[in-house]
Amino acid sequence: MIMRLNASNELKSRLTHAAENGSVIAQDILSEVKKNVPVEEIIRGAYNYFSTKRKWTELGVFKKIRIVFTVCNKDLDHPNFPDRNNPQAPWFPENRTDLEPSTFVELFKNLRPYSSAEINYFCSAISLDSKVTVRLHDSMNDFMDAYLESNYSPITDSGESSLHGSCMRYEDKARNAADFYTNFAGAKILVAKDDSNNVLGRAIVWENAILWQTGGSPVTLSLMDRVYSSHTFVTDLIRKQAQETGIQLRRRYNDYMHVTDFTVLNPVEGQGWETGNNIQALLTVQVPACKWHKKGAPYLDTFYNLHLTDGQLELKNIECDTVIANLRSTEGHANRRRKVCPRCGGIHGSEGMAFCEECQDNYYTSTIFGKVLKGTSMEYKGKKYPSFLFKKGRPIPEFRQYLQIEKLFIA
Repeated sequence: MIMRLNASNELKSRLTHAAENGSVIAQDILSEVKKNVPVEEIIRGAYNYFSTKRKWTELGVFKKIRIVFTVCNKDLDHPNFPDRNNPQAPWFPENRTDLEPSTFVELFKNLRPYSSAEINYFCSAISLDSKVTVRLHDSMNDFMDAYLESNYSPITDSGESSLHGSCMRYEDKARNAADFYTNFAGAKILVAKDDSNNVLGRAIVWENAILWQTGGSPVTLSLMDRVYSSHTFVTDLIRKQAQETGIQLRRRYNDYMHVTDFTVLNPVEGQGWETGNNIQALLTVQVPACKWHKKGAPYLDTFYNLHLTDGQLELKNIECDTVIANLRSTEGHANRRRKVCPRCGGIHGSEGMAFCEECQDNYYTSTIFGKVLKGTSMEYKGKKYPSFLFKKGRPIPEFRQYLQIEKLFIA
């Protein structure tokens, strides 16, 4: 009697999805499993029946899942085998042996040697029994959906999920982050989801980053920021989708440091960069800001310095003398570095004063009791301000911008 390779439905499903999600090893094993040949032509040893076992670790709001492979290593035809006439005997736990993924792969005779990166990808991809889709979104609701913890995958492939550890996953912060990215910064977001619409990963996309060159014209390019994911292979899928979408750069390191280190995904005209090159770049994103209406600011990985340059708000991956705030607080607000004068819009560092020194001299007068503001006051949205900050009852542009910027510091 010729014995064929027998695989459980779950194993076939996991291999199929892992192959769809980019695992070369899963594709190769699936091809071997589908061959209608004697099992000894495919498998080393006397194994014939193959399945998977899920090992869980409870980690609060999510579970770490690790897949091990189980094989039947009994001689089913031996007259002393107690269950030899039972067709379900090969699937009984007592008749099976657990194998780690790398050992399982080595059982297949016809497969080539694989790199450690390919093995790691396979181990991660096999833990998710679902097809993954990655799409680029730009609406505030899409941002909210991607950031909100209740939408995350309930499983991960490790105990340190960068997605589940995100400080912006709570509802209040997720809502403000969504508004900030959509209306303040004008960004987009790549989101990875499974078949059940659970979020597996996300990455901010900046489509209008500006590369400043010494002695040359500024160049506009697109950039994918740090990836947050529940499974390590999802990070690779998001990076692949970014490249296929035409995004030109990605963060080289998936951390909160190395903010000037990037990898080229697609060539940038006039730069002489090739795909795969690792570069360093000083970048700026000019932000519209005018539509923004909430408060606070999310934790930013790359463009975490907010600058005011000639009246234009800019996010940069460097710090210089035009920086007014750092966006690196996990509390949902910006950290003030310099003040913006509500009258002239200039940057200053005057302690205890809202106005710069020049405007203080122009609009304050010295009395025996100290300096007091000149002129009258008027009420605006329930608060009183000096009347010289208004024209025809409306805030002057510099004061309007000041009020917008002040929202950043409110958690």
